[in-house]
Amino acid sequence: MLLELVILSIPVCGFFFWLHGLYLYVLELLFEWIAQQLAITHRIRVREERLQLGQKWGSVNKQKRKDSESPDKKQDKGDCPKRQASPPIKNRLTIRVEQCCDLITAGLGLVLEDEVTQRFVAPPSPPGEWNLLTRNLRQKKRYLNWRLRIVWLLGWFTRYGVLLPLRTTACWMCLFMISGVSVLLGNLPEWYLKKHLVELVLKQCFRTTASCLPMIRRFHNTQYRPTQGICVCNHTSPLDVLALMCDANYSLTGQVHTGILGILQRSLSRISPHIWFDRKELADREALSTVLRQHCSSTGRPPVLLFPEGTCINNTAVMQFKKGSFAVSDIVYPVAIRYDRRFGEAYWDSAKHSMLRYMLMVVSSWCICCDVWYMPPLRRLAKESAVEFSNRVKAAIAAQADIVDLPWDGNLKRWSPVRDWQ
Repeated sequence: MLLELVILSIPVCGFFFWLHGLYLYVLELLFEWIAQQLAITHRIRVREERLQLGQKWGSVNKQKRKDSESPDKKQDKGDCPKRQASPPIKNRLTIRVEQCCDLITAGLGLVLEDEVTQRFVAPPSPPGEWNLLTRNLRQKKRYLNWRLRIVWLLGWFTRYGVLLPLRTTACWMCLFMISGVSVLLGNLPEWYLKKHLVELVLKQCFRTTASCLPMIRRFHNTQYRPTQGICVCNHTSPLDVLALMCDANYSLTGQVHTGILGILQRSLSRISPHIWFDRKELADREALSTVLRQHCSSTGRPPVLLFPEGTCINNTAVMQFKKGSFAVSDIVYPVAIRYDRRFGEAYWDSAKHSMLRYMLMVVSSWCICCDVWYMPPLRRLAKESAVEFSNRVKAAIAAQADIVDLPWDGNLKRWSPVRDWQ
């Protein structure tokens, strides 16, 4: 019976992979057609605006010419023509004030468009592109023709009327499934096959959950997949954990959460050695390094998955890595992850959206498509400090994912900089 299920699962998995590929291909064709329609509408609007502007200036020039040709009634009565007011002469103070205003304007522009705060919000869609999502509708509204409006309405009905209920129901079922499986596996006695059984069952549970979103994953350089030690990765959202756990088993570390994410954390802790802590508690942060050292020195334990940034960045940059993760072990296994924003936004703005609101935004997107690159392990050099080691690993991840490498602390989106940082 088991052999028949295994044989039957092979063509089913192949069919799902083919269906995902076909789904992405159809979406890409749809987005190309939308880009063409937007370009055509943009050219028509620009041509109409130029024509209206030309007609306006033509009427103004015609009126000026008519006024210059017709004699003034007041001059016929012998009145003296009015002297035109000469432009005021700028003194030195006025010139200095105008220069200060220019400097203030430039400074405010730099503050509003600095390279840090723009990493904490979902970046706007590229010019000339649109994926029919509602959050970008206001930017494209003036360039929508009747064809695009009909397609947007059909897409809205498909996402919110069909995909949203199905995916929400499936995700809740998967959450209950993971919780129930964790309880069953946690009550099993300790024996030599339990570890392999937990890895196999959890991997299938996470793959089922990712398929319900749907989340399409592409893994590269799987020969460098970590099997022990510390694995570090750039952080965009909780979906990073889901994507990585579909391919390998990890011991997770992270902030203690409440709500849906807290339920999942407590369920996973029953069967795997996960480490949850509170960043605001100094004792938890100090004990984390001790627990990590003990975990890395123990044999037979899965690799520890760390997100050294400590917060979610919008997948356009990698920000400062905390040095504590790199002072524990001299060898780390870097992993780079990048999401394709054409099909849906994976970034979680935890300061703006709750976990439930974020998941509703995810399941109402077309899909979540991500690329994961496993990288060769990096070893700490002889005279290299933990900070230098973390910066070298961060630069390697940024280069692999083709995103910006920034030296700033990602927690600036939550806290103001302290005086020691200045």
